[in-house]
Amino acid sequence: MTDKKRLYYLDNLKVFLIILVIMHHVGQAYGTTGGGWFYSYPGDRVKSLGAFFGFNASFFMGLFFFISGYFYPQSFDRHGARKFIIDKLIRFGIPLIFVCFLITPLLEYAKYVHYEHHISFKDFYIHLWQKYGLKIVYPGGFHFLHLWFVEHLLVYAILYAAIRTVLQKRAHSLSVTTTRQARLYIIIPYILVLGIVTHLMRTSWGFPIDRWISFLGFIQMEPAHFPQYLSLFVLGILAYRWSFLDSITTPRNMLWFLPGVGIFVVTVVQIYTTGHGQAFFMWDYREALLCVGVCIGLLALFKTFFNRTERLMQLLSENTFGTYVVHVPVVVALQYAFDPVRAGAFTLFAVVSFLSIPGAFLVSILLRLIPGVKRVL
Repeated sequence: MTDKKRLYYLDNLKVFLIILVIMHHVGQAYGTTGGGWFYSYPGDRVKSLGAFFGFNASFFMGLFFFISGYFYPQSFDRHGARKFIIDKLIRFGIPLIFVCFLITPLLEYAKYVHYEHHISFKDFYIHLWQKYGLKIVYPGGFHFLHLWFVEHLLVYAILYAAIRTVLQKRAHSLSVTTTRQARLYIIIPYILVLGIVTHLMRTSWGFPIDRWISFLGFIQMEPAHFPQYLSLFVLGILAYRWSFLDSITTPRNMLWFLPGVGIFVVTVVQIYTTGHGQAFFMWDYREALLCVGVCIGLLALFKTFFNRTERLMQLLSENTFGTYVVHVPVVVALQYAFDPVRAGAFTLFAVVSFLSIPGAFLVSILLRLIPGVKRVL
């Protein structure tokens, strides 16, 4: 890492991304989505939110994986394998257990009581346990909900530590190498390969978007986006090791927004002019371009204009992980709270989003005041 200073722009970018995640999950109740959710708006849904979902899903979790991967090497270098794994087990493992065995059953219970019939939570929990046991079943049973991302980070941490331990026996030094540049002749082939592998995953290999599985019985995942997530996580590690983050965060790289956002705009226009068939022709390759273009564009934008902090942004950035962990119960609670309100789906989407964003951050801030919680959240 060539710059020892705090990378404030990455902190601020994570705040922006978690706001998108919250709005994305608020919209699940009010827009057209292929996935399931704990509350469904009873009236006409907002079709245009489908474009919002598609845009978000094309890049935002992948960018989270990239940023997470960037910080793994320095954490391992600083703490060593044993402390690195223990830290990840505490920070990731505790929220996973809490969400899987308490939050998820509570949300599934709320959905069941609201749409089926009343039953005590105790009886509902016993029913889940008898039916599924420790098997991860999404949706409907015990599962990690939105913390699938955290579970992946934990699995990657264990694999990373194992690989580093093996490599260290062969090479005593794995320090940062000479700075390398992320040039166009590298980025374009990556986009093409990502498009090809994603297309194969969603067609020949039988995993379309929104099909979730329990890999090995316990790893909750959506294979349709797995090539993007894994490759960007690895690129995040390489961005640190090869010091090429600076080369993709120059002001001129904000121009990557043009092809990234541009291909999305073209797709949306085609939906309303030529129909879905033409609009989603070669979508997997379009999505790869959108992902890379927006990721590079956002990194460059935040490095150029938001590489600083102040008290509010520092507070928010300290709570991005905690907010990610707790935001879904906050969102669902507000969605049910506004169920009696007679208003259009878009109005409720806006109102619930407006309340959920500060609400989720506030819950995280308050939880972190409890002694010991900061180590986890």
